[in-house]
Amino acid sequence: MDIYFTNTLTHKKDKFVPIDDKEVRIYSCGPTVYKDATIGNMRTNIFQDVLRRVLKYNGYKIKHVMNITDVGHLVSDGDEGEDKMLKSAREENKTPLEIAKHYTKLFFDDLQALNIETPEVVCKATEHIEEMLEYVRQLVKKGYAYETSTAIYFDISKLDKYPVLSNLNLEEQKAGARVEIDKEKKNPYDFALWIKAPKNHLMKWDSEFGPSYPGWHIECSAMGKKYLGEQFDIHTGGIDLIPTHHENEIAQSKGCSR
Repeated sequence: MDIYFTNTLTHKKDKFVPIDDKEVRIYSCGPTVYKDATIGNMRTNIFQDVLRRVLKYNGYKIKHVMNITDVGHLVSDGDEGEDKMLKSAREENKTPLEIAKHYTKLFFDDLQALNIETPEVVCKATEHIEEMLEYVRQLVKKGYAYETSTAIYFDISKLDKYPVLSNLNLEEQKAGARVEIDKEKKNPYDFALWIKAPKNHLMKWDSEFGPSYPGWHIECSAMGKKYLGEQFDIHTGGIDLIPTHHENEIAQSKGCSR
């Protein structure tokens, strides 16, 4: 049976033709484990589960990867504000790892209650710091990223087009409306790949950039590449992620793969 999907990139219904006819490779943006999952979160996971079941019903073997964001997701969904994990840890008087462990368990309890299948690979951001760092190194080496006093930024001017999913006209956007203006950025919409940590920052790792931690978007590109390769068939996630997270995933993945 032919399967058709609405393609966010083409804005059309496209016939599904897998890269490998023996296995469908899927990446799903998983939860940021700092609070209880919402109904909206679960809607996304129910959709992913239905997708899996339809593909399996049609005879496909599946390799499905889902991340657990336990560091790096800032409260604004942009490049400013504190990490959601740290904010929740402060509010609940716990460590970030305690927060992550607690809400990760609750998330999987919710999946089980809804009879949602667990993906074949579940990967935590904090367990893939080296993979993310290597991804940043490659982007710097290839000229797609640059260092400032506060972060390593992706240079969107290096791409043929940005954005490609949301189709926003950046020239019509008010600078600073979504992200805080950093005078060291080459372009207002350059986004942080890796962030230099203040002295009192709880989650940080030593690197050639000093004590630092990942930006939100880099984890999905790095872990997607590790477990699925540079190309895979389907990427899922909440529709609210299209103009920021998914857009920036595509940008940095293009840079690293060229």
